[in-house]
Amino acid sequence: MAERHITIGPEFFAKARNDYDSWQWALIREFFQNSMDCGSDEIGVDIDEVEGSTIVRVTNDGDPMSEEILTEKLLCLGGSGKNFEGTTGGFGRAKEILYFCHRCYTIRSGNLQVEGSGASYDLTTGDYVDGTVSIITIDGYHKDELMEAIDQFIGAGQWSGDFKINGDYRKADLRKGTPRRDLGFGQVYTNKSFQYRMIVRINGIPMFIGRTGFDRCVIVELKGSSDEVMTSNRDGLVRPFRNELQDFVTELSVDKRSALKNKNAVPRYTRYHGEKLSHHGVDISDIVNDSSLVEGGVKYPGDSGVSNVETVYDGNTVAGVDVGGDAEIHAAGDRAESTMYRGGMAAAFTTESTVEVRRQVATLGTNFILKNETDLVVPAYYDPGSGDGFSTYSHKLVRIWGRVMLEMHRLFDREAEFSIGFIFDSGDTGSTEAECEQGDFGLVYYLNPCEIVEQSGTYSKSFKKRFKLTERDRIIAIGAHEFVHALGYGYHDERYANRLTDILAVVMKNRRRFNWCFR
Repeated sequence: MAERHITIGPEFFAKARNDYDSWQWALIREFFQNSMDCGSDEIGVDIDEVEGSTIVRVTNDGDPMSEEILTEKLLCLGGSGKNFEGTTGGFGRAKEILYFCHRCYTIRSGNLQVEGSGASYDLTTGDYVDGTVSIITIDGYHKDELMEAIDQFIGAGQWSGDFKINGDYRKADLRKGTPRRDLGFGQVYTNKSFQYRMIVRINGIPMFIGRTGFDRCVIVELKGSSDEVMTSNRDGLVRPFRNELQDFVTELSVDKRSALKNKNAVPRYTRYHGEKLSHHGVDISDIVNDSSLVEGGVKYPGDSGVSNVETVYDGNTVAGVDVGGDAEIHAAGDRAESTMYRGGMAAAFTTESTVEVRRQVATLGTNFILKNETDLVVPAYYDPGSGDGFSTYSHKLVRIWGRVMLEMHRLFDREAEFSIGFIFDSGDTGSTEAECEQGDFGLVYYLNPCEIVEQSGTYSKSFKKRFKLTERDRIIAIGAHEFVHALGYGYHDERYANRLTDILAVVMKNRRRFNWCFR
């Protein structure tokens, strides 16, 4: 009995387009990704509309295909010559959307030439081509949609080579931006290139694009190989990663600060001792003692006469900075080589808890804490341990912040001993303005005095002052925000929003009580 084979009709491939959210996007993505995987330095695309058809010509200067690769991999259903080894592709699905589902196609690679339609093709030899040329004829007019897909891909990708689109050279140079959170299957970054957009990439190649409620561009760079995290059409992720990504997008809409915070980051703490402070004044000279704490083999800046200890950090200042009063602070930041920190990682308010109400007068404790979540050295003008380097601006901001939180406790008769400090984290609008934390140092209200911004062109980082000291209502509102967290409302959910509304209503009614905080 003669062996027979299943015949695949053209109708089978015609339905391949339905397997994708946008077949135009998938077509461009697969052509570009295949060209990158074969080592191309330049990819060219020319699109024309002729007599009811769209003709797409894609060229690359990568390694030509051998006859074995061409016939047994590219033109074989389910076959792939990549096997996910150092390449982005490897599922063996792309050929359907690239060639088989269209009216006809031509492939030239090296000295090989293929002329085909659907599952049928002829293989011949001819003049040598350095790289690969693919020409497909698509029924109907699709140039606008394909050009839109090209624009999206180049705008969302990061690749060192060149694109030549209808004769015009272009670059895919969307940098990841600021690292934010490790999702396990992918690393999250944010930048200001787009608003409300999430780009899921692997090796810098965009796979699919979605929307978020965050007014920045979110890039998720996938880890590992495609088959481990992505569906075969690469329009989405496999479980459980799909659910985890959706949870992240939902969290981003509800509480962007929490969603973008790196849960695995270990902050570096520096604690300074000072005299207990009362409502009569918050003087930075009282916060930092000349005989700074030495404990557990750690020397804090300003300490003297102690041997066999390590410094918390080197305390390098940034030269040429105007630190007087409300003057702008905007200077390059030094990288921290190695930084010791005292104590374990403090536990933030993330769950509902009960706040003890005491009868004694609310007091500001003996500690001033620097919490550094960046890889930069805290400049001297934000570091009370630097002595004269601590700026007038920082001095005033600490005094205002301590008084605001003290008055907040008294206004609502919430008695507790707490400390204040500065927190530093990287990022754009999603960075922390302030934070309430209960941990090794007790209850601490942190204020972030600066933004860490990335310079265009050089991509170096610098510190830029966040607040004007005249922004009284803003600082009071931030204090109220953190005070609600201290009451046990950890998440920015509806319960938190309702409580914050109640707190702000009382604060507004008693706004004059806070005037002394700014004197």
